[in-house]
Amino acid sequence: MDKKSDSGISLYIPMVLITAFLLGTLSVSLLNVRENVYRITGGGSVSESDISDEKSAVRKSHVYEDNGLRYRMVSSSDLGLGDNADSQVKQASASPVSSQEEDSDREEDENQNGGLELPYDHYINFVPARKGYTAYLTFDDGPSENTEAILDILDYYNVKATFFVIYHENMEDKYKAIVDAGHTIALHSYTHNYKKLYSGEAAFFKEMEDISDFLYSLTGVRTKLMRFPGGSSNTVAEKYCKGLMPVLKKSVTEKGYVYQDWNVDSCDAEKANTSPKMLLSNISESLKEYKTAVVLMHDAGKSTDTTVEALPQIIEFFYGKGYSLEKMDLNTEEIHHNW
Repeated sequence: MDKKSDSGISLYIPMVLITAFLLGTLSVSLLNVRENVYRITGGGSVSESDISDEKSAVRKSHVYEDNGLRYRMVSSSDLGLGDNADSQVKQASASPVSSQEEDSDREEDENQNGGLELPYDHYINFVPARKGYTAYLTFDDGPSENTEAILDILDYYNVKATFFVIYHENMEDKYKAIVDAGHTIALHSYTHNYKKLYSGEAAFFKEMEDISDFLYSLTGVRTKLMRFPGGSSNTVAEKYCKGLMPVLKKSVTEKGYVYQDWNVDSCDAEKANTSPKMLLSNISESLKEYKTAVVLMHDAGKSTDTTVEALPQIIEFFYGKGYSLEKMDLNTEEIHHNW
């Protein structure tokens, strides 16, 4: 073999060895990254929202990412949903816990604790959002003494929602808290008194103007986003003023208002103390795979306490189905009742 061939071989062998070493190092690194996804301690990818301020960074868990899937470890103690909750960690395996297994675990916990609590730290599967699938969590009739708990849960999950509010005495700090937390605050009448606000067209708009002026004076927010008490399909208005609702639906638009109904109902206003499990079931049954889901819940009323209990599971339910969770504005697709 000539010297030229010997020189080529001696150059080729080191190149092969270096390439093999680099590939091996890369493989080990990828394995370590994958393992770290499921490790409770030791870093993880933190979203920008988690480190936007010191308070949020302390209260929120890390967001982990793996092959396009996102996970957040949620602790019941962080959410304040059970002082006696078991703090034992439910370890995630090499693949996310199946929804069937989670359902089984939750059912067992409900039997033991009487409600949809978070009895241990666990991983939520934030599946990649499906294109065009958006859910809007909306809360009517507030604020109330439960507003702070609702805001804390929404903040923990980094979710923004929409609050259709009425006037409540001595709740000024609650209205401000909704706005300060970055949620949408919108109009739901001043008194929610059907007899008064549905006595005629002028009375209805006086109610909307009064709540709008109140919110503006308190929060600096002036909005035309509204929801009819009882929804645009309500029949109670007919009792106080014949033919009023068709007139109102037309005139609110002419006056620049945007009204939103709902297509997913938790039914938390139908009877007192509806169980969290039933609220979640109501939402699941009425969803019907709507690409745009507007979810009706209440911040004051018959089942507000259990609505708060169910809220973490409701959020996880929509994340698990690939929905983005957003707040409403004047450009949000309008959902109107046609029945």
